[in-house]
Amino acid sequence: MNIRIHSFNVSCAGLCCALGSFLAADAREVHSLNGSWDYSFNGGSSGKVAVPHTWNAEDAADGVKGQRGDAKSVNSDAYRRGSAVYSRTLPVAPRPGKRYFIRGGGASIVSEVSVNGKPAGRHEGAFTAFCYEITPLLKQGANTVSVLVDNTQREHIAPQRGDFSMFGGLYRPIELIETDGVCIDPLFYASPGVFITTKSLDKSKAEVEVKTLLNSDGKARDVDVAVEILDMKGRKVAGKTVKAAGEKKNLEVPVTLAIAKPVLWNGVRNPYLYQVKTSIRTADGQTDEIVQPLGLRTVSVDPGKGFVLNGKPMQVKGVSRHQDMKGKGWALSPEDEARDIRLIADMGADGLRTGHYPASSNVYDLCDKTGLVVWSEVPNVNLVRDTPEFRENNRLQAREMIYQHWNHPSICMWGIFNEIGHQPEASSKGVDMEAELTELNKFVKETDPSRMTVAASNQAGRKKLNNIPDHIAFNTYPGWYGGGPETMKGNLNGYIRDYGGKMGIAVSEYGHGASTGMHENPAKRPSPTGFWHPEEWQSQAHEINYKCIRERPEVWGSFVWNMFDFGSASRFEGESPGINDKGLVTYDRKTPKDAYFFYKANWSPQPTVYITSRRFAERTEKTVPVKVYSNAPAVKLAVNGKAVGSVKPDELKRAVWPEVTLKPGVNTITATASVGGKTYTDSCKWTLKPSGGEEGKKDSERYQDPSINKYK
Repeated sequence: MNIRIHSFNVSCAGLCCALGSFLAADAREVHSLNGSWDYSFNGGSSGKVAVPHTWNAEDAADGVKGQRGDAKSVNSDAYRRGSAVYSRTLPVAPRPGKRYFIRGGGASIVSEVSVNGKPAGRHEGAFTAFCYEITPLLKQGANTVSVLVDNTQREHIAPQRGDFSMFGGLYRPIELIETDGVCIDPLFYASPGVFITTKSLDKSKAEVEVKTLLNSDGKARDVDVAVEILDMKGRKVAGKTVKAAGEKKNLEVPVTLAIAKPVLWNGVRNPYLYQVKTSIRTADGQTDEIVQPLGLRTVSVDPGKGFVLNGKPMQVKGVSRHQDMKGKGWALSPEDEARDIRLIADMGADGLRTGHYPASSNVYDLCDKTGLVVWSEVPNVNLVRDTPEFRENNRLQAREMIYQHWNHPSICMWGIFNEIGHQPEASSKGVDMEAELTELNKFVKETDPSRMTVAASNQAGRKKLNNIPDHIAFNTYPGWYGGGPETMKGNLNGYIRDYGGKMGIAVSEYGHGASTGMHENPAKRPSPTGFWHPEEWQSQAHEINYKCIRERPEVWGSFVWNMFDFGSASRFEGESPGINDKGLVTYDRKTPKDAYFFYKANWSPQPTVYITSRRFAERTEKTVPVKVYSNAPAVKLAVNGKAVGSVKPDELKRAVWPEVTLKPGVNTITATASVGGKTYTDSCKWTLKPSGGEEGKKDSERYQDPSINKYK
């Protein structure tokens, strides 16, 4: 780990001090500042809001103004951009000898914290945390903290472009940290102050280095630093106490521990986590403690075998995720985030790309516990500017991402860019983006040598750009943009031919739009920019795309774009303006689309029986095809209680009955399968209505013309 603070003297103090008695009762206290804040936007009237909060949760995803410009959503004027001030009284009065820190998980895009009207710190970047000491700013009695947040676009802060909305607000949790005079440092890039690195790992032993950063109020004192590693049952498997002596305000204390017969963090198969407890104590009784996760694993990418976890090749079955949700924007609760990860895991995915920026700490915690292989990335989207100010902020955002999330075993790679170089600004101003990204890649690898770097490209021919990271991945949309779904095969062949000899190849994005209220079976390929986005086309195209990916083990992973529909204010297509509808689940998280169950049947070991086109509830054709996604050995179909027949699902877990007859009126379709002696059933109702006239026309015939604007 490339941390340089100050030197120190360390001597081994043995294990005479048990951790249980090491801490006093008044160790670090963390006070939540979530909840009610006074709020004013752009100097307007003040009101009350609940923090975490997003001020443009609605207008950044409703598309009302999206039709009047061609700007991408990141720098669009289709939603509220500006500044807001949040303020409240701190919940505790300062105590003598104590230190106080404000830590916020994320504010978009720029934030300035002040206490009692005096500045505490400024942060530039929407997706990483900030932390400032406010002890000198406090007074006896009540204290007021204010946070000015501004989501105005700035040319030196990434992302500069992107097909997603930039929500504004104090949108992640915020807290007040109370410590003694000497503490585990919360100020080092708002990180935990404890950094865990696996130095060696085999079946018999793991060697782990734990670096603790100490932050002192400036008084000279000796500090005992105790480190314990606990297994999943809370039993101590390793421990050591050392004494750090020095007069410096900041000290870095390394401790190396050995774990006998280690249990590996093995992805979704066994996401085994140890806990590392780091505690400090001074002679005058000052204490502090931090608990961090430890997952022991090795990861690599082999150009011929794909992704390798703990020595065993696997093809990562992943999805990408944007962090917004209908009605909340970016201000998701821990419960919202837990539901998102649960939906991903229940589908059987084992990988997650946090496109196009770092996720919250809670999301990474959930991925650690679930076993998802995570690709976390710096928000370099579409355009990198060649200015000293941009480069400085770009390094800062990368450094904060790495240090704040260092200890998460789920994070296996750092992404350094997405689709760079196809914006007009890049070519017209002569920006040397390859040079900047080459330096960024070097910086990331020097900061964290333990992880690989990756990037997502949509330009297969730009070899200078694509050869910058350790491994390259491609955003490709056959069946939506470009050729038909089957052209995924040729695309993969080209990627492997041009890059596969020396670096791993992945599919960083692929997908298709789908509106749950639009249906056509079988579906014809729609216009991406049109109103008509039938749900059936999404699932049909995913079937073909994924078959091509699965047949190439050299492709180390694929990440469906996207897991959830998301806000993109400048989009004006599909069923809902302002929404990118490529998600496998709707924006409100209430409805998994048919394609979700295609992947569940193929990826999840849980028994799956799912009738597709179930929301195509009103039919005008008497004879219809029926398709069921199932991982059962055989599926039986019945219509109105009458058996139609049993079908064995094919290699893509599809059981198909090409011609099924419906009766006039309501029809009950039932699919049944037996797995492990248990019966699983799915059912839906379709109504056959007489055809004829304008009312009888298919929606696809009325609205498939992309020039038709259904929103006027």
